[in-house]
Amino acid sequence: MSTVVFRNKTGGSETLYAAPGQNLLDVLRLHGIPANAVLAYRNGAVIPESAVVVEPDDVIEVRQVRHYDLDVLRKPKEHVYAAPDPVYSKSVLFDHGGTLERRTEQLTAETFVQYVEETFVQSITSGGTMRAGDRAVIGLSGGRDSVAYLKLLERTRGRWPEIDMTAVTITGLPDWDEPATFQIALDSCAGLGLEHTIVTADDVADVFKLREPFVDVMNKVVAGEHRNMNMVIGHQVLRRMLEREAGRAGASVVAFGFNADDLVASMVTWFTTGYRMGGIPVRELGDLRYVFPLYRITKKELTLYLELVAPELSRQGAPGRFTTGSDERSMAYAMADHLYDLWPGIDYYLFNAFENVQRSLLPVVDDLCRVCGGRYLLMEGVPNPAGLCDVCGFLHRQEALRADAV
Repeated sequence: MSTVVFRNKTGGSETLYAAPGQNLLDVLRLHGIPANAVLAYRNGAVIPESAVVVEPDDVIEVRQVRHYDLDVLRKPKEHVYAAPDPVYSKSVLFDHGGTLERRTEQLTAETFVQYVEETFVQSITSGGTMRAGDRAVIGLSGGRDSVAYLKLLERTRGRWPEIDMTAVTITGLPDWDEPATFQIALDSCAGLGLEHTIVTADDVADVFKLREPFVDVMNKVVAGEHRNMNMVIGHQVLRRMLEREAGRAGASVVAFGFNADDLVASMVTWFTTGYRMGGIPVRELGDLRYVFPLYRITKKELTLYLELVAPELSRQGAPGRFTTGSDERSMAYAMADHLYDLWPGIDYYLFNAFENVQRSLLPVVDDLCRVCGGRYLLMEGVPNPAGLCDVCGFLHRQEALRADAV
């Protein structure tokens, strides 16, 4: 019989379930104990948690090294509002004068749909993401987030300010042109009667002054040593083409379907790199306002919402070569997902804090890219090339731009 005893810093001890053959680090993770918080001993000798396998008849002692109550996260005070046949549980960790309590509301299919739609309406009215009289372009990829955005607009019409909207779908890569996804984009506009504009690969090549077709440029990127630039280029192309369509439509607003955990993952990257981000859920750059109306709704919630209200629009295949991100992107998303588990509702705290931080930052300085014509932020402490955004600068170094581009 193996025995692993955890001794915390509040004077308590607890026997942890452990089976012979388990890695000690896995035992700690199973019980919500971070390895950074403890030292482990076997027969009085310190052992490294990640390199130790629990043996039969082992007696292992795990001692917390810093004085705080780890059970605040491991076994939080919790109040659950139960419901019959729930499909989802929404949890938020509340801080009342330093006392924490996790409140969880179980939601039925009906009340979950109501919750998502009410959250969406509040993100518009309180977050100021859409304002009466706005003329906006909406990026519509056919993926779940952008489709859910249009479905939410359709089902909550009359509860948000009337604005003039044009949906824009950008093509040019096999992942973006996948027939089922493209058809979903078309079908999603039907309920709202939206004007739908298609941007082609030729349009992309023209704006970015490419020597060869966009797909050929991207094939070289994903096959080469700079494959980590794959999604950076893709996102810049999508943004710039939406800006161009906004200019053509006389629109001053560009709406993106980024959800809450997209933005939390971006904040993880921001806090660990120091590169500037604009505001959330609204940022202004040049003569355009960029908005994120889904910023209070997570990917999981959007996916479930679509499955409940429009399952025919919820189809989504595996990511292709051009929509697969780098390892660092995957790490940022994994960190965001873990943060949601450890601190339910952390996005509410982060977004409010980020709004306060924006007030104390140096004024944003931007420049205009002389190739694609897009505005980009100049980064403090980094040598920024004059008049070239990151993507066009990269494409120039890869000799992917036409001779007359730069």
